[in-house]
Amino acid sequence: MGEFKSLEDINLDVVNSYKNSSNNDLWKLNYHIEAPFGLVNDPNGLCYYDGEYYIFFQWNPYGCEHKFKHWALVKTKDFVNFTMPKAVLAPNDWYDKNGCYSGSGIVVDGKLELLYTGNVKDDKGNRESYQCRATCDKEGNITKLGPVIPEIPKGYTAHFRDPKVYKKGDVFYCVIGAQNEELKGRVILYSSEDFKSWKLEGEIGTKYKEFGYMWECPSAFELDGNDILVFSPQGLEKEEFKNQNIYQSGYIIGNLNYDTLNFDHCEFKELDMGFDFYAPQCFKDDNGRNLMIGWMGLPEEEDGHPTRKFGRIHCLTMVRELSIREGVLYQRPIEEFKNLRKELIVDLQNVQCNEYKFDSIRSNSYELLLDLNRIDSSKVELKFALGKDEHMSFKYDFESGIAIIDRSNMLEGDKGIRKFKLLPKDNIKIQMFMDTSACEIYLQDGLEVASSRIYPKEDSFEVKLISEGGSVEIHKAKVWNLEGVKYNE
Repeated sequence: MGEFKSLEDINLDVVNSYKNSSNNDLWKLNYHIEAPFGLVNDPNGLCYYDGEYYIFFQWNPYGCEHKFKHWALVKTKDFVNFTMPKAVLAPNDWYDKNGCYSGSGIVVDGKLELLYTGNVKDDKGNRESYQCRATCDKEGNITKLGPVIPEIPKGYTAHFRDPKVYKKGDVFYCVIGAQNEELKGRVILYSSEDFKSWKLEGEIGTKYKEFGYMWECPSAFELDGNDILVFSPQGLEKEEFKNQNIYQSGYIIGNLNYDTLNFDHCEFKELDMGFDFYAPQCFKDDNGRNLMIGWMGLPEEEDGHPTRKFGRIHCLTMVRELSIREGVLYQRPIEEFKNLRKELIVDLQNVQCNEYKFDSIRSNSYELLLDLNRIDSSKVELKFALGKDEHMSFKYDFESGIAIIDRSNMLEGDKGIRKFKLLPKDNIKIQMFMDTSACEIYLQDGLEVASSRIYPKEDSFEVKLISEGGSVEIHKAKVWNLEGVKYNE
């Protein structure tokens, strides 16, 4: 490829694309963040700055391949009204010429500071990594300041990326995903007192010595007195009820000793059990909420997304608020999403049935709340008829606690099932968000979440509840039509 377009020309293309009604195909999303063209990748630089939420993300504006990684930006005050996606950072310097890779943001003395990985490759494909500093003004304009961590520590390969900054006391810290020379995934910690010069503290000592060949996109933060490390390991062995995607994203909770860097922690737990989730980033807003956004996609699995024929691929997840209960991270959609509720079309209480059809749903953009009590049922299924001769389903076994998401009967896109375990209970709570081609399911008040892309051939809105082996009680059911977020120049 020749010279890149200017950021101004890319952003003019964005504006023109939103004005073009032909861009609104069947799978165009209403309230998940996506770009009008190109490939959307990891969320980056998430922070609350000057009264607005800044959501950066990796973006290839030139195609649906993992190349030419820029940073894009949307801003919002209320998660209903957003600025249009805007290209703000381009790989056009010697230290990032093969991609502006993932990074993070933090407000320092009233200024938004950014740290990101500059990816560089030579003619033979040999990789170099530079951790680069930049600043962002209130209009979203970025000024590059070049590498501040220019060298890879001894004992590690050039797979050294994705700096996530945070502050503890008066000290800035930065965790970086790494691979050691034995080709094992690790996380490295740096510190700084001024954000300009960074000191290598060392490798965070976890009990996972053989746990994949690379750990990407780490986030470190405190929540309710616990230290939490989120990361995305690559190379874990697939099992029946976990590690079912090509790569995983999850967390460990415990206590990190900043003197010894020893992390006393619990078992690694995946954050999302759906088909499409990776590289989440966490941040705290001015209300003290710990928030998280993930990438609703997976590396190396682009062929199964039919939006490629429209010149775009992937999106971000909804924003989730994190909390801890009994040593487990719970995830719930932030309260602001209630403002997208347009019309309450289902409102049921205490209905006993073997089968129930939600026949008032006439949209592919809705929120469903369902609280079910087992009476003498053995299994329950939510079946979504998404088009002629195609459907997806969510199944729950009351006796074993096994949950299954099945998209094997879809005509477009990747198929398959995902199986995971909940605690066996006589009650199941489901909060589901359907958004044309994106589905997020929150179970048991956020104990488990499953995010998946689905691509129905045509509009069909049938939702049916089916009980096996006996009846269930719909203790409560509500469905709202949801309006889309608004993008403004």
